[in-house]
Amino acid sequence: MHSIMATYSETNFNTKHYDESRPNYPDSFYSTLMQYHSEGGTGTQLAIDIGCGSGFVAFKLTQYFDKVIGTDISQTMIDSCCNNPLAANKPINFFRAPAEKFPSVVEEDSVDLVTGAECCHWVNHEKFFNETARILKPNGTLAYWFYGDPVFMDSERANEIYMNYCYNSSQEMYPGEPFERYMGPYYEQPGHEYFRILLNNVQVPSDKFHSVVRNEYRPDRDGENTGLTSLKIEKIWTLDMFRNYVKSWSAYHAWMKDHGTKYDIADAFIDELKAECGWENDTELRLVFPTVYTFARKGCKVRRECGAQ
Repeated sequence: MHSIMATYSETNFNTKHYDESRPNYPDSFYSTLMQYHSEGGTGTQLAIDIGCGSGFVAFKLTQYFDKVIGTDISQTMIDSCCNNPLAANKPINFFRAPAEKFPSVVEEDSVDLVTGAECCHWVNHEKFFNETARILKPNGTLAYWFYGDPVFMDSERANEIYMNYCYNSSQEMYPGEPFERYMGPYYEQPGHEYFRILLNNVQVPSDKFHSVVRNEYRPDRDGENTGLTSLKIEKIWTLDMFRNYVKSWSAYHAWMKDHGTKYDIADAFIDELKAECGWENDTELRLVFPTVYTFARKGCKVRRECGAQ
């Protein structure tokens, strides 16, 4: 099996397709983030986006910060960011680095904001929290968020098929199968399980951070009340657009590497949805994504650093 890092680091990985196929984050969420950050009072000199991928969060942060650094463990992703025409006109730099170790150019107690979008389920959390606390200014903001598995709002059968392809093993479900027909075993663990449960079993360490805010939204549990979160991601996609989303998954690429000569598993997934739900390639689907965001402020070494009396 291939790890997610190996998949996204392959030189032939299509970063443009990845960027275009993935949901983005609404401006309302960035407003929520910046409101929280402004209350900490550290300023807007420097932000770092870890696991920056193709860079859309890092580039967005240049609207709010004097300087932005994006890091990713994939050199393919970093090259894509550096080659983006936006990089030539923005106060932004990109470095290949793991989330657990910031580049040497980043000094202790120097960073106003650290963000991690759609990536913190893959990191070593203890090391990441320690390293983030080291480089943030006192009262600086740590913010990480992601969307989970989309919910088909108009078809429970589609949700069942989705769970099979994303989490189950056909060889376990149907002993004697000649090869694995689902992508569940091709996801790296424990990251994929963290993703499934929206990282609800990982706590921000209270000895390093304070003022923790965690907002979890699940459309299947909470309904479609948009007032519950500013990180509301809803898409009206055709089945063909959903196919492109599937093809951006790390597990899709890992499965295809092992079995791609047999058939395209994204096509098999789509064909089953069409057969079971009566859909066509141009059928419009209403998808709402569960989301979660966590904000926290770095604790102060000395109380007076936070302005306390």
